[in-house]
Amino acid sequence: MKTVIGALLVAGVVGCFLILGSAMAETTWIDELGNSVSFYKTSYPTSNWEPYSQKLGLVRDALHREDQRTVKTEMGKWFKMLRARDYGISDVAADELFNFSLMVTPIQEYGISVPAPAGGVSEPAY
Repeated sequence: MKTVIGALLVAGVVGCFLILGSAMAETTWIDELGNSVSFYKTSYPTSNWEPYSQKLGLVRDALHREDQRTVKTEMGKWFKMLRARDYGISDVAADELFNFSLMVTPIQEYGISVPAPAGGVSEPAY
């Protein structure tokens, strides 16, 4: 009986790891951006993060529909919002989120336009 219970317990633990591993493997770049916005909402609660969350929702929906044109357009707007610090977000949060977005977003795959920083200094290529 102990052997059967032990085997079931091991099978349950292994099953949990497989499910968790599968869920982690399904995290996409848009999920990563959404998680980042959630983090900044907590860190900077006086900023208006809702337009940023809404923008990512539009992109997520477009990705599910395989609508590359909308992904390209809305992510271009996303980068412009961050660059301009729209809706009163902090400079630090905007810069960090902008840089993180550059790292995780498949910019070339979708042909996303990324605005240059003020003063015309170019960003490093990723």
